[in-house]
Amino acid sequence: MVTCPLCGVSNPPASSTCAGCGASLAPAPGARPRVLLRVVRADGGAESVLPMRGEVMTAGTAGDLRFPDDPYVAPIQVRFFFSGGRLAVEDAGGGNGVFARLRAERELPVGGELRLGRQRLLLEVVLQATPAEDGTLAWGSPDLGYRLRIIQLLDGGQRGAAFPLREGDNLLGRETGDIVFPTDGFVSGRHAVLKARGERLVVRDVGSSNGTFLRLTNAVFVDSGDQFLVGRELLRVELQPA
Repeated sequence: MVTCPLCGVSNPPASSTCAGCGASLAPAPGARPRVLLRVVRADGGAESVLPMRGEVMTAGTAGDLRFPDDPYVAPIQVRFFFSGGRLAVEDAGGGNGVFARLRAERELPVGGELRLGRQRLLLEVVLQATPAEDGTLAWGSPDLGYRLRIIQLLDGGQRGAAFPLREGDNLLGRETGDIVFPTDGFVSGRHAVLKARGERLVVRDVGSSNGTFLRLTNAVFVDSGDQFLVGRELLRVELQPA
């Protein structure tokens, strides 16, 4: 059996992908790549670059890569490490999480978070009321015509506006859409689509300038060019041949 280095699920010896998390189990060919962690500046100014030395590299207010003035970052917020010859990344805990930029559409689980522009959004399921024997509603909300909603999370984690998600496609943007953020200059006019199917939600970026990001809930493998939001900082990983 082959044990996945990320989720710990045991797989048959010939498996190329993990049955638990879908990660590739194929060994990385040749030597490990050279890793560069680049801090991308929103104003287009000079970027800082830090090469990875050794097996692990961290970022945070006290990490190998430091963001001392970011109040949304923990001392050690994110950890990059080699696993089975491939680079992986995980949220080290604390702060406001680590968010990975979407390259393709992905499912967002209930309780999961996404970021677009300055918006941090939480997915919730709407509990439906159950009728008692006399026909009265025992608990929950009456049927409002939707099963999911996203909650705007404000600074400090307080809850802001709630946006219901109708069945099917829900467009998010700054200028047009079912849900709009007109004062957020980092949100594109048409930014992302949230496709609701019952209590499941799939997120797809529609060519936004600044990307759509999903919060990491477990360690994932990293490909060259992947981008991660850590507090207010945008990191891009570059993998070069050894």
